[in-house]
Amino acid sequence: MKKVKDYMKKRVIYFSPEDSVFKTAKVLSKHNISGAPVVKNGKVVGVISDTDVIKFIRLKVPGQGILTHEPHMLTLLVMNLLKGQIDFKRELKRISKIKVKDIMCKDIISVSLEASILEAAELMEKYDVTRLPVIEKGKLRGIISKTDMIRALIE
Repeated sequence: MKKVKDYMKKRVIYFSPEDSVFKTAKVLSKHNISGAPVVKNGKVVGVISDTDVIKFIRLKVPGQGILTHEPHMLTLLVMNLLKGQIDFKRELKRISKIKVKDIMCKDIISVSLEASILEAAELMEKYDVTRLPVIEKGKLRGIISKTDMIRALIE
């Protein structure tokens, strides 16, 4: 029987609850991953995903909805763009203060090293997640994703 320990990734990218949302987004993008565990003092305390980050960051695009066909509208457009830039900068400043702990999912769905691939797949389906931290004796030992499951199926 195929086991989680045989297909999981042992080198896991993880975050601290105190990491910024910006840093998290940057690391997820750089490593082309959709999420990772959040670890504090060696213990998994949450999971953060690109969906969590995207849901949180709500940047407004300045200048939408203003017609520029008439000359007097140009003044309104410039004023709206300036206001939009100020709002945009304010929003960026607000977002830069947000930490992973503020938006992470605290309900941890995990799997053990000895679990079968089938058990892991059932958990992913039941909880609609794309990855599971592999935890043994309270410590993060790896991570298994849907991609790893596909690899297990074809090998």
